[in-house]
Amino acid sequence: MLPASLIATTAMAQKYVHVQVMIDADGLVKRRHFGTAFDETTPLHPELVNMPEGIRSLFLPNNALGCKAVREVRAKAQDEKLYGLSALYDGSGFVRIPAGEFLMGSRNGNGDEQPVHRVRIRQSFEMGKFEVTQAQWESVMGSNRNAHAGPGTKEMAHGDAVAVSDPSHFKGSTLPVENVSWDDVQQFLGALNALDKKHVYRLPTEAEWEYACKAGGAGENAASLSTAAWYRDNSKSQTQPVGQKEPNAWGLYDMHGNVWEWVQDWYSHVYYRNSPATDPPGAGPASYRVYRGGSWHSSPTDCRSAFRSFDLPVNRSYSVGFRLVKTATK
Repeated sequence: MLPASLIATTAMAQKYVHVQVMIDADGLVKRRHFGTAFDETTPLHPELVNMPEGIRSLFLPNNALGCKAVREVRAKAQDEKLYGLSALYDGSGFVRIPAGEFLMGSRNGNGDEQPVHRVRIRQSFEMGKFEVTQAQWESVMGSNRNAHAGPGTKEMAHGDAVAVSDPSHFKGSTLPVENVSWDDVQQFLGALNALDKKHVYRLPTEAEWEYACKAGGAGENAASLSTAAWYRDNSKSQTQPVGQKEPNAWGLYDMHGNVWEWVQDWYSHVYYRNSPATDPPGAGPASYRVYRGGSWHSSPTDCRSAFRSFDLPVNRSYSVGFRLVKTATK
């Protein structure tokens, strides 16, 4: 809102319109009546007629400068609908993955990717169309932090304290959240499940992740990695906004590159030797958790769908984020 002194000194020189700005709970832009600040008969610029509804009052100049502000609000509203919390709640941020079978692993890959074995996924599931964004993380963990706030509360990766609500090294609401540990992600999932009682949110298993990444095909890389992934050769040494590259055959974006994605499984170098053929749950308790897909600084080899990497569940890296799976509450 413009300071009262500025409004007073500029009222004679320039007309302002009083508007309300907000995005509703579903991320939808809605129209709302508003009027001029100083002259009820001042005609409104056409772009100001469809101003989104709001929760805060603004005084915008009824000219090109004001219209630029409106466009910025509209762009933010669109980002919220696509990449914000509402996309998780309303389902628009998810893709249904069909049940089916695939060959897991790689004949030409590392030892822990062998032997290649047939895996059956018995039930369909919903997977996040995009990697979880910073806007989504901050919305959920900001609420979680406020709910747990108290004297002496610290922001930590695990235990009873609350994980940081703005952890990422590279900043941007539509960038994937990163610099989060596997343990941090469990806090996010707990907070999100508390906010939405109609669904259960979780990490994919390693088998679900590779099945969704291959999307009915047998290849280990996208048909053209440069058009489907942000990786070492094109990322400009940082993460990029989600959903800007081409999706795979099932409509999932950034399965290769941008950030590594935590999955549910513990890591075992020899797990594929005796992995169950149906819905493999992953190895028993161990020291490391698995992440998949490569990142903004990965080589093409590391971005392969079968490539496995891992880290301690308490560790964070600015190349590691995650993607959600969602099921309906029974």
